Amino acid sequence: MIYSKDIKGLVGSLSYKHKKKIKSMAQIRIKQIAGLQDKLDQIDVQLASGSLKSNYTQTNHGFAAGNVIAYFNGSWVLADAKTADKLGRLVVDASIDADTFSAVQIGNITVDTWNLIPGTFYVVDDTDSGSIVPYVDHNDPAYTYSNPVLQALSSTSAQVLPWRPSLGPQAIAVGEEYTQADLTPLATNGNASATGITLEFTPFADSTVQVYLNGVAVTESYGDTTGDVYFSTDGVTAKNISELAAGDELFWNSEIAGYEIGEGDTIDLVYEKSSLD
Repeated sequence: MIYSKDIKGLVGSLSYKHKKKIKSMAQIRIKQIAGLQDKLDQIDVQLASGSLKSNYTQTNHGFAAGNVIAYFNGSWVLADAKTADKLGRLVVDASIDADTFSAVQIGNITVDTWNLIPGTFYVVDDTDSGSIVPYVDHNDPAYTYSNPVLQALSSTSAQVLPWRPSLGPQAIAVGEEYTQADLTPLATNGNASATGITLEFTPFADSTVQVYLNGVAVTESYGDTTGDVYFSTDGVTAKNISELAAGDELFWNSEIAGYEIGEGDTIDLVYEKSSLD
């Protein structure tokens, strides 16, 4: 027969062994994460200082405090706002030696050589130098990519902020009327006579060119030489409308027009050019 005190003793013995087993497992777990805990402790120290930063090793890195850098083709390079693969990720806060530097990923940074405007946001510029400039509005600065990296706290300190880069303002080309006025042509002699007059700009969106002689419109032809005038690079092959480009020369067909161009005559060219030209 088992008495109650024996049951209590048995339960107590099992409980003691179970506790010892749990304690041993806990100790194993602690040993398994010991390295991770050291790393977490380091991060805590960094966060307590107001920034998260790391040391990096790269032979002859050439970086200086304040440089914004990107990771490109397997190495750190100076950031550049015109190249998608070189948009800035880190801001260098110290060059430790020729092969080692530290850089801030997020948080506070101080660079004695800066002359920042407190409260202003700064973006990477497009000089391929890892430099920063003030952000004014969505049109200024007008870089291919808007790559914000920090906000100034004082003239020499800032907070690095991990914003996502975006496309910069995209200029939209539209046609605008343009006149090359009061041009003096060469004297002509028969068909296919060179006038010495050329297009200053490529006509916008495959548009035509209106030619005026002494203020009177003449007939242009494109792709053939049957009109009063045509554009060509050699006088033999007439340009199609879609082929017109800056530098094309105007040729005169005296026999088709019915008269020669001579002293005192002037020519005007009226066409649309791109607003981006």
